[in-house]
This record gives sequence, C-alpha cells and structure tokens, in this order.
Amino acid sequence: MLLEELKTFITVVEHQNFTKAGKELNLAQPTVSLHIKNLERELNVTLLVRSNKTFHVTPEGELLYERAIQLLKLAEKTKEEIWWKHYEVSGQLRIAASYTIGEYLLPEVLTKLHQKFPHLQVEVTIENTEDVESAVRELRCDIGCIEGSVPARELIIKPFMYDELILVAVNTHPLAKREHVDLADLQTAHWVMREKGSGTRQFTDFLLRSIGQVNPSCTIFSSNEGVKQAVLSGLGIAAISVYTAKRALERGELVPLKVDVAPQKRVFSTLHSPLMVEKRHVEVFVKELKAMYGD
Repeated sequence: MLLEELKTFITVVEHQNFTKAGKELNLAQPTVSLHIKNLERELNVTLLVRSNKTFHVTPEGELLYERAIQLLKLAEKTKEEIWWKHYEVSGQLRIAASYTIGEYLLPEVLTKLHQKFPHLQVEVTIENTEDVESAVRELRCDIGCIEGSVPARELIIKPFMYDELILVAVNTHPLAKREHVDLADLQTAHWVMREKGSGTRQFTDFLLRSIGQVNPSCTIFSSNEGVKQAVLSGLGIAAISVYTAKRALERGELVPLKVDVAPQKRVFSTLHSPLMVEKRHVEVFVKELKAMYGD
C-alpha cells in the first residue's frame, strides 16, 4: 500500500466526497478514484459502497481508515526522527529565562537537550520577566522564557504551559496551623516577595489587591530561592510558584495556607524575534520544552 493512496482514502472518508477530497489534495477526481480502486484491488475487499453521488464506508473500510491514520502518523514520526538524527545541531544557543523557569524547569529540559545534541552549547541568563523581554528585543539572546505578560510588539510569543501561585508559610508559622486563614490575617502578616518587574511579583501584586492590601509589611528578594529560604526561616508568608515550593511542600517544610482566595493561574511562554523562526537550535529547544512541559 502506498502512503499517498492511504492519505487519499482518509481524505475521502473525512470529506464524504471524492471531489472535495481531490481539491484538498490537489488531485484530479479520476486520480482519487484510482487510488481507492488500487487499495480495494490490493486488499481484495470493498472499502466504499457507492450509491449515486454518495457512498458509505464498509466495515473493512472503517478498519483501514483507523489503521491508515496510525500508519501515516508513524511514517511522519519516523521521517522526523531520521531527519533530526541526520542533521547535527551545533553552535551556541542563548536563552534568557525568568527565575521560576530558569531555576526550576530548564535544568531538566537542557539535560534532555544535551543528550540529543551534545555539540550544542547553551548559555542561560536568568533575569526578571521585563529584562528577558528586553534581551529578546535587543537580540542579546536567541529565545526568552517568561512568566506573566509583556509587550509583545514585533515579537513572537507562544504559551507552552500553565503555572499556579500558592500562598505558603513555614510549618511553624502561626498561620500554618490554622484550619482557615482570614483575609484580615493576610492583611496584617509580613510578606516576602520578589522585586517589581518579575512575573511572580506581578501576580503577587494582583493577589494583594484582591484582598484589599496594596502596601503590606514586606521584605523583597531578587530571586525565588531567596524568597523560599526566607519563608523557610520564618520571616513571613509568600505567594510562590508550585514549582518553586514543590520539594519543600513534599517534605512538609512549607505549608499551603488555607484561604478563600481564587487560585492565581499564570502562563509560561517562549518569546523570540521573527529573525529566529527558522533557527534550528531554537527549534530543537522549543520542541524539547514542549515535549516535557507542554499542555
């Protein structure tokens, strides 16, 4: 069976029309009919029962339709894998990433990338979201990974996963022992937060406005790890990514606070200049990132 004939059969079944299938495939109708006849002759079964201008698919045809889709996907995957293996990726890939992504997501992605493309040299700069946007715009990096939103004029921004910010405290903090934490307790608590310009701070500010507290007592750190360690030391409470808190939560060192506040969802995105669209080192990185974390 030829892949081209299988593709024709799939298109005919999906459109329920030979003429429409021919237009989509850029084939003349007699060619479409010939492809179907060749398949029926090779399999020695009737795939389509024609009646005037309509037809219905036989049980054998339905089976072939399912298998043909699988075969075409397998053929495409095989072609892609051979292509990636044949064309070596080398040179330098410069990534600018916001803190949550750079510190907690990229290490595993880059490990996989190195295993596949050992000659690709990667340089990662970790900055807040606003600075990542500037680095991408000024072509100081090949691709950026950001949390939150930035002005995307003349840049290509593509979401690849969702994150959630949660309110946490160390397990010895008074609020950690509460079955329910009132908004008034959040308003009077000492907060630990990121600096302005970071994606996490952007969402923290939104959360604070939603509970009626714009300027809380706070301590500011310029990294997620600093925020997490300060919370672990008992300095205060914080809104941090579930990825930042994951291991401390699993060990029971940090406790999610039980509050009547809607979950703070945010999107993680890649950001790059149109000049980078066809760069293979950027393409393989995005492919690996989506394979590991894409929704």
